Amino acid sequence: MLEPKLSKKMTSHAKKSLYESGKIALFYESPYILSEHLLFAIFLEKGSMGNRILENMNVKRSDFDNIFSLKNYSNDSRVNQAKEKPQLSPDVSLAITRAYLVAKKMGYPYVGTEHLIHSIIKTPNKNISRLLKKNKAKKQGNGAMQQSFLEGSDIKSLSKLFDLPGLSLTGQELSESETPTLDVFCVNINDDVFLKKEKIIGREKEIERIIHILGRKNKSNPLLIGDPGVGKTALVSALAQKINSGKVSPRLAGKKILSLDLALVVAGTNFRGEFESRIKDIIYEAEENEDIILFIDEIHSLIGAGNASGGLDAANILKPALARGKIQCIGATTLDEYKKYIEKDPALERRFQNVIVNEPNTHDTRKILQGIKPSYEKFHNAEISNQALDQIVALSSRYITERFFPDKAIDILDETASRLRNKSTGLSFLPEIKKTEKQLKEISTEKNNFVNTEKYEEAATLRKKEDLLAIQLENLKKKQQELEKTNPVFIDSNDITNTVSQITGIPSEKLSHSFAPELKNLHQKLSSTIIGQTEAIEKIIEVVYRAYSGIGDPNRPIGSFLFLGPTGSGKTLTAKELAKNLFGNENSLIRIDMSEFMERHQTSQLLGAPAGYVGFGEGGKLTEKVRRKPHSLVLFDEIEKAHPDIFNILLQILEDGILTDSEGRSVNFKNTIIILTSNTGTAEFSDISNMGFGQKEQEISQKWASLKENSLKELKRQMKPELLNRLDNIIAFNVLGKNEIKKIASLELKKLKERLQTKNILLLYSSEVLNFLTKKSLAFDQGARFVRKNIQKFIETEIAKAILEEKIKDKKIQLKIENEKIIAI
Repeated sequence: MLEPKLSKKMTSHAKKSLYESGKIALFYESPYILSEHLLFAIFLEKGSMGNRILENMNVKRSDFDNIFSLKNYSNDSRVNQAKEKPQLSPDVSLAITRAYLVAKKMGYPYVGTEHLIHSIIKTPNKNISRLLKKNKAKKQGNGAMQQSFLEGSDIKSLSKLFDLPGLSLTGQELSESETPTLDVFCVNINDDVFLKKEKIIGREKEIERIIHILGRKNKSNPLLIGDPGVGKTALVSALAQKINSGKVSPRLAGKKILSLDLALVVAGTNFRGEFESRIKDIIYEAEENEDIILFIDEIHSLIGAGNASGGLDAANILKPALARGKIQCIGATTLDEYKKYIEKDPALERRFQNVIVNEPNTHDTRKILQGIKPSYEKFHNAEISNQALDQIVALSSRYITERFFPDKAIDILDETASRLRNKSTGLSFLPEIKKTEKQLKEISTEKNNFVNTEKYEEAATLRKKEDLLAIQLENLKKKQQELEKTNPVFIDSNDITNTVSQITGIPSEKLSHSFAPELKNLHQKLSSTIIGQTEAIEKIIEVVYRAYSGIGDPNRPIGSFLFLGPTGSGKTLTAKELAKNLFGNENSLIRIDMSEFMERHQTSQLLGAPAGYVGFGEGGKLTEKVRRKPHSLVLFDEIEKAHPDIFNILLQILEDGILTDSEGRSVNFKNTIIILTSNTGTAEFSDISNMGFGQKEQEISQKWASLKENSLKELKRQMKPELLNRLDNIIAFNVLGKNEIKKIASLELKKLKERLQTKNILLLYSSEVLNFLTKKSLAFDQGARFVRKNIQKFIETEIAKAILEEKIKDKKIQLKIENEKIIAI
């Protein structure tokens, strides 16, 4: 009845319908299978899309009974098998041919019952026309209905389909492929690397192990496991290159590596069994062709894929084929996904041999960049200096820690070249190229429409126009290429620095040697805002100089300090100023109030809630902030209030510069400054200063100096020696004397003056006001904060009253002292 070659190209429902149509023809003693027989068979095929279409068109069993009025047929009806089998009628042959055309046009690898119905309705037939008219289904409406059904499971952008009789109507020569399903759902990596001709550097050991595994008798399935971006897919491309060049053992010679697109396999499988059928066809074709190696990227997605409505998932369908050793498969996945999915399925895990793909070091990454440089120079029409490659490796290693080599290095190279190429302006043929491409697309669409409606003369005329435009487009592209060759862009280390700056948000001058002059001025900048702490500033500067000059240990934080001193002495202000000057702004300060972590169970909040607890997956208060801002200053305020278990976390940060959160992610602290503040021992100083309010400033300073030793002893008692020893410096802040309080008062008044200037108000005050404010603010146990309080109390309140009562004249405010009070006039 039907050639085996044709039936292979049909879905199981379509095959059953054709077989059933033969039985119907025999039952009604017809020498030919008619369109009515085939349509009736599709109607009887429950669960098929064709059956669903007919039911939606209100077609009933009684409609077919009227056509076949002699006797009623059912699936169980017995037919005389001794009779000669009926042949396909010309109408049915034409309908089947058209069905293949429809399937190809819609992008289907197989012909289904829906395509057969579409073609049957298009073929003139009185009985079928009468059936449709009776159910008030106009032909035009039917076409729209079938179109919507067909598009419901459309698989777009598929390659050429199959070679079948009558398909020459399309004007295309279709290939005699032995693997039609694999052609649709896979990409040939051997062909891909041959066309791209990109160099793949290194990884000889890993490639050799893959070759050894592929040569095994059993379980010859390598599974590449590694972090994202380390080059797992590139390893497969390198293997394909070796196969193409013949540098493999005879057993692997001539092998083809096909990359399976699992998303494409799943797409459009609306009915139960469709997905399983596709996977089985893929396995069958891979088994029948021994020269095929399947490559499944993100292989963990096999688990659970397509198991809707109780069906088997792809992994369970694939397991028996892997166990038999009939197919070879290379998988790739990340370490996290391997633990989450593959490791939990021992039956799948044991069928693969693990190949760990580690991140390449800086030396190997530099080699990789050198190898791919010509390819990127050609694509971007650029000239890349060796200094630029060195800068990529250095900066990406230091400042882009959340990603892996070589992916992050290649991304910087690519983005830099793209940025500079886009900046270049001048003569371009690109607008003409785009215009010609648009015209070519329109003519091609119109030509295909003529072919589909069998208007071949009009199609031939458009084909000539299409050929002329294609030649014109090729010439324009050649002109554009020649133009670009004459104007290449040059990429040096400064361009790389600017790209890394854009990616990380760190100012470019802080990434390059141009930051050195700013570092020289850092002492002056800090001294101008942090009053009375010259010794502390010098100790901080020493550590910062060592880190930014490259002498310091790159595997530890930039600097780590413990600030000790009474409240209001400038500890927090120093942290803010360091963040602003070293990381760009005060928002780069991450402040952790350690009074929130006094209980043991609260310490886990820094790393994130453990699995099974409320808040798991939300990240830790410390780790999540540093992940989002890896270039920042982390301030642990009032560290003495924290539970001792916190110190174990700090030990790891200070020693290794890395902390692992509750989800197993490594958080990098190597680009941070760690500051701990403590008020340990200052309570005794506060009691002394309050008792002796009239004491001389010198006596208070001497008492603080003697208390420093006691404070340090208290610190050593509270905190582990191994923690204190890992700090770069323990800095004791000085008590602020009268001169320091006066300078701070002057700075605060200056800030107030600047705020008023934004309202176009000029603030005037004499030295008498400054001296009065200094006198009122001289409280050794409160420090600089008392200055701000007094400015609010004595000055800001008076100014606010003057503004609200409209007492200001000529946009000026004069501060004066009257009766031990400051008044604003």
